[in-house]
Amino acid sequence: MEDRVPIVKPKPHIAGLWSLFGLFCFRVGAQLLQKFFPVAFLPPFEDWHSGTLPYPVLVGFQIIFITLCLFAIREVSRPDAKPDPKKGKHFLIVGGLYFFIMLVRLVGGYTFASSMPWFTVRLPTVFHLVLASFILLYGHFHWRGDREFKVGEH
Repeated sequence: MEDRVPIVKPKPHIAGLWSLFGLFCFRVGAQLLQKFFPVAFLPPFEDWHSGTLPYPVLVGFQIIFITLCLFAIREVSRPDAKPDPKKGKHFLIVGGLYFFIMLVRLVGGYTFASSMPWFTVRLPTVFHLVLASFILLYGHFHWRGDREFKVGEH
């Protein structure tokens, strides 16, 4: 039987992670802009902010998330990046639950919970889905990677 050795090529993951990261940074920047220098071509600040957390606390968490995303992208971008299936499984579970909860929140805001404020804040929910997607993609890199099997290479 011939040996099969996994060769990791994380480039699609890198592009996806950068794209999702860019969308999240756009959200943070747009909200900051609308808070301090409102412009007509973006939704008003209230549409960006659910009010669940005071805005200064939210910005603090957003800075933490941006930092963690950059560490994740840096890790996946390394030429010697090695997927860790156990780590990937953990991130896929967390990202999947997060995505599911935010999807229920979004759908609920349009249907069964349209009178409940937490469900009706659509813009923040969409960007929670962006963060959940980032976690899922990072988890996928670790769980599966972009493995190709080349016969006979060690």
